[in-house]
Amino acid sequence: MKKFLLICFVIGFASQASAQYFQFSQYNFADARVTPTAVAQHDFASIGFIYRNQGTASEITLNSNLLSVTYPFISRTSGKRWSGIGVTLMDDRSGGLFKIQEGSLSYAGNVFLNDHQSIQLGIKALYQQRSLNLDGLRTGAQYVADRGFDENLPTGENFGTLNASLLTFSSGFSWQNIARDGVRTGYASLALFDFNKVDEAFLDVASPISKTWVAQAGFRLFKESNMSVFPEALYTRSASNDVLNIGLVTRCDVKGTRTSAPFHVDVITKYVVDRSGIFGLQFHNDGLSLGFSYDFHIDKKNISNIGAFEIALVLKRLVLPAEKTSPARKAVPKKPTANESRTLPKQKPEDKVEADPVTDNSFAENIKHRRDSVIAANHGNESIVEVDKAILYFNFQSNSSALDDSSIAYLDELAQVLKEDVHLRVTLIGHTDNIGTAAFNERLSVARANRVKAYLISKGVGTERISADGKGMTEPLNANRTEEERAKNRRVELLLLYQQ
Repeated sequence: MKKFLLICFVIGFASQASAQYFQFSQYNFADARVTPTAVAQHDFASIGFIYRNQGTASEITLNSNLLSVTYPFISRTSGKRWSGIGVTLMDDRSGGLFKIQEGSLSYAGNVFLNDHQSIQLGIKALYQQRSLNLDGLRTGAQYVADRGFDENLPTGENFGTLNASLLTFSSGFSWQNIARDGVRTGYASLALFDFNKVDEAFLDVASPISKTWVAQAGFRLFKESNMSVFPEALYTRSASNDVLNIGLVTRCDVKGTRTSAPFHVDVITKYVVDRSGIFGLQFHNDGLSLGFSYDFHIDKKNISNIGAFEIALVLKRLVLPAEKTSPARKAVPKKPTANESRTLPKQKPEDKVEADPVTDNSFAENIKHRRDSVIAANHGNESIVEVDKAILYFNFQSNSSALDDSSIAYLDELAQVLKEDVHLRVTLIGHTDNIGTAAFNERLSVARANRVKAYLISKGVGTERISADGKGMTEPLNANRTEEERAKNRRVELLLLYQQ
């Protein structure tokens, strides 16, 4: 009878604990537990790890480890993220009594509403194994008068280990707004975890797993100089239990130098209602994120968390469109200056014959004339020669990749010429001004080049004849000191090549 009652007590405790869907205090490092759409919210491939150690008044220590890997898919034509995939592995142990091991696979699609806002829809499948080791429990046979329990003594019982496994599915949607400087200034998500009612019982008594709702929201309240403040809220409802995590993230941006990349530091100050306070520090740049947090006990009635700390590490790499290669060529074209016009003539080497000036001919005739001139001057020495160079500008304050009317008119004529001569090829190189992070501007420059490429393809030019690349803000035409100078750096350089 004693054995039966003890087993019932432990199983009841484990069932209650498992029903409490817990969140890491630094949940931005474990965002797959917040929403399945997290894998499609950024352009970085990442591998991350977070560890949590939590003490309880019952002297049971809870240890949780989560490993996550994510990868976004970037469109070759638009340069924008259209979906993402992620895998997580977690090991959760409770004082040697209760152990959960799980693996999940998430996939989400991304739709851009405009240049700043996007929505994501995602789904996640999770396989979980649970084990309850009753041999780790103390019994009266281990009690020594005036000394307490001696765990080296036999328990007098043979409890064994109970095991269970389950497969669950989750889904969710989210929205986010990305500012010109690459900072996420507004976001919200809603997810339903474990919506298929599978049985989580260790014994024959049916016990359907509880569904869990998770909602998240945050926004940039204000920004002054290099300081920003973001109010955040995370709400979790599982098995009729509500947990509300609210607080602030204070961000300090540090500009990069010639020898170091820009980064930012986040200070986390939050409160889990009726449970604990949270203080944390995080470091982020384009390749690395580090975090530390500590939960301190506030409510004396909450014996399940008398203190916890977390450490986290994420390695990141920006993912660019798959097609970045351009045709090999021996001669490197001269970089244009800020005073050059929108459409520039080819910069010819001194050893080549200069073409006769053409003034009143059409665009197509001018291109053909230049083509014939460089072919004659080349004498078959190179397989690929440059015929023409042009610059298409993007004169907008925002992170736009839209083409203006004059650029479209030029591309219409160019597309016609390309269709008439199958030996012509196009290399597109996107550039940006110096507003925003290096990673953000690299993505934007690729997006601009791909926008031009997509337009030419829409006019009937074969995709194999066009290559697109991006240089970000690494090759400015000027010092980027004024808005006029920055406007001249928001451009796509177009090289028209002849391949013999």
